[in-house]
Amino acid sequence: MEQFIISPSSGIPIYKQLYSQIERMVLNGYFVVGDSLPSVRQVATNLEVNPMTVSKAYGLLEERGFLTRLRGKGMVVAQRDEAVSHQEKIEMLNKMITELLTQAKQVGVNNQEVIALVTACVAENATSSEDNKE
Repeated sequence: MEQFIISPSSGIPIYKQLYSQIERMVLNGYFVVGDSLPSVRQVATNLEVNPMTVSKAYGLLEERGFLTRLRGKGMVVAQRDEAVSHQEKIEMLNKMITELLTQAKQVGVNNQEVIALVTACVAENATSSEDNKE
C-alpha cells in the first residue's frame, strides 16, 4: 500500500485524497480491469486511518463505476468504456489546471507566466525522456 500517499494536514479530507489517487491509478492503467484492491482493513491499517474513511472512498468509486464489489474478492476494478475513460481523464486534468491557475493567481503569478512555466516543463520532460531512451 505504499502506492497511496495521504497527507492528513493538507486540508483535503483523507477519503477524497484516497478517492482521487485510486481514480487516477485506474485511469492511467496502474490498476487494470479485474485487479483486486487491498481490503479496507489493509488500507486503513497501513495508512493509520479509520476504516470508514477507506470504505467511503471505495463506495464513491463504486458509485462512479470505477470499482465493483465481487463476493469473496472484495473490490475490483470495473470494466469501463474507453471513450468515457478518456473524457474522464480530460475532465480530471481540467480540474487540476483550474486549481493550478487559482493557486498561481493567489501567489501573484499571471496566466502567461503559468503558460511559460508549463511550456518549459513540457520541453524539459521531452528532453529528459529522449535522454533516457539513449
